[in-house]
Amino acid sequence: MPLISQQTEVFEELAPFVHMTVAPNGVTVGELAFVSAQTHWSTAISLPNATSTANLVDANLSFDMFSSAIGDTGAGFSTALTRTETSWLDSQGRLAANQAFIATECAFQVFLRDNATTTGTATKYRTIRNVAAVQAIGQAFTWNVTIGDGITRTIGNLGSYGGLGALYSGVPLAGVSSGSVAGSSFISNASALNGSQGTFLGDACCYGVKLRVPLVFPPNVNVRIKVTNGNAFTVPSYTDGLTTAGAVDTLPAAQYLAVKQYLRGYLCTMPV
Repeated sequence: MPLISQQTEVFEELAPFVHMTVAPNGVTVGELAFVSAQTHWSTAISLPNATSTANLVDANLSFDMFSSAIGDTGAGFSTALTRTETSWLDSQGRLAANQAFIATECAFQVFLRDNATTTGTATKYRTIRNVAAVQAIGQAFTWNVTIGDGITRTIGNLGSYGGLGALYSGVPLAGVSSGSVAGSSFISNASALNGSQGTFLGDACCYGVKLRVPLVFPPNVNVRIKVTNGNAFTVPSYTDGLTTAGAVDTLPAAQYLAVKQYLRGYLCTMPV
């Protein structure tokens, strides 16, 4: 098989990297023999605060993305990660010596989990049922990248990289069966504006945001991605206007805040 740099056609997104060195040993993307388009994901969780206070997010929370592989215990989980939590096969963000991953698009989602285990049949995933809360979290949390022993660079806040994997449901009309045609309307009740049926970053057609500078995971080099916030803040409660009387906690006490990152790009393999 010819090397990428020797082929007549090169993927448009990869063309700028054909002669770029991605590791101190002189390996370049142009020397790679095989490329496959892939989407990778990583999930990390943390209790929002140390005092089990509803709707409160502590200062300086930290989520380590792509730091734990399938089968590892980490990223805030108490049991081994499965493919539901991550697609990553290499611990500590380190790829094999003959591979490089070039991420060209990124997306984040935030949601809740009932507990920190990855096994069992209990309901673990819950949407955050408040648009204002999701917006506050998306603006307060940023993500940064450190490659090897290099400089840590902050890329942006999560709200600027929303989308990919979002699920959406309508809100039924007050007093109308959700099984009816009218009851299945997406915006059919004022409570829909509060996101009482669940809110995600991005929109239904969003597949992530193109990175202005692609993120390269070089061979055999640790890449650390961290999501963190600054000051503590409180998110508002919500009222669904349908089934629950009064305000409901958006971040219930003792439930986990979860961050999931998606990276779309190309896994490149060097000739052996």
